[in-house]
Amino acid sequence: AELPVSEPAGADHCGSCTACLDACPTDAFVDARVLDASRCISYFTIESPDLPPAELRPGVGSWLFGCDVCQDVCPWNRFAPASDEAAFLPQEALNPVDAVELFDLAEAAFRERFRRSPLWRPGRRGLLRNAALVLGNTRPEKGVAALERGRNDGEPFVRAACAWALGQYAADGVAAATDAVRRRQMTESDASVLAEIGFVLNAAKTS
Repeated sequence: AELPVSEPAGADHCGSCTACLDACPTDAFVDARVLDASRCISYFTIESPDLPPAELRPGVGSWLFGCDVCQDVCPWNRFAPASDEAAFLPQEALNPVDAVELFDLAEAAFRERFRRSPLWRPGRRGLLRNAALVLGNTRPEKGVAALERGRNDGEPFVRAACAWALGQYAADGVAAATDAVRRRQMTESDASVLAEIGFVLNAAKTS
């Protein structure tokens, strides 16, 4: 269908405000009104088929799916009314999601739990990647055991994320995490996973 093209908005609502630039955890705003999507946490955790670059992974923090810090800090959003649309409200059973428990879900269980939610979008492999990043950043007590399960996952993508996350525990002096990475190295054949393992073990040698 041919749609009429409207004129660009003439009003400048941002002015000198830099709230979103200042608050972004991964500095995804490279300039005023310029977003580098390849640095955006929402892109990493929802759309990207890869691991984010190592230097940006700590910025993911505890964000399992999406981010929207820029929306939270925007002064204009305080004028936005809250929606009463039920589909937009948090689902009690999924809010918050326990990153540790995700590593207990097989494909069928993942489908049953998430197929009617937005978390279906990155798929099981994407969500486990995100969960590994969250565990590596937050390092809860039960995280190492969950990541040990993840290091044996059938997806190299997930194993690589788990290797990085175990490395964060290892950097804190958690010997069990270093041992888990070494054991995986003995059986791993995927080059990308072996590269992540190498980074972890080299860091362990120099610490």
